[in-house]
Amino acid sequence: MSDAPHVLLDISIAQLKTLASYLAEEMVTIREHTEKATPEVRACKEILLTISVLIPKLQAARYVIPRDGLGGGCEACEQG
Repeated sequence: MSDAPHVLLDISIAQLKTLASYLAEEMVTIREHTEKATPEVRACKEILLTISVLIPKLQAARYVIPRDGLGGGCEACEQG
């Protein structure tokens, strides 16, 4: 098996972290200009929550996917 899945996971994690940083900055900017929680702020919060759950799962997936070609796949998946 090639390193392609690991590279894809690393890229995805980096992009999600970048998106989370951008959304956090946007929330600060929006809050500086409005007093109430706008729909945009609520959407940013929801997206940030989702990303904060997804990133650790993607990081854990790196350890589940084998790097070498020695198999390590799911037996149930290979059987049928």
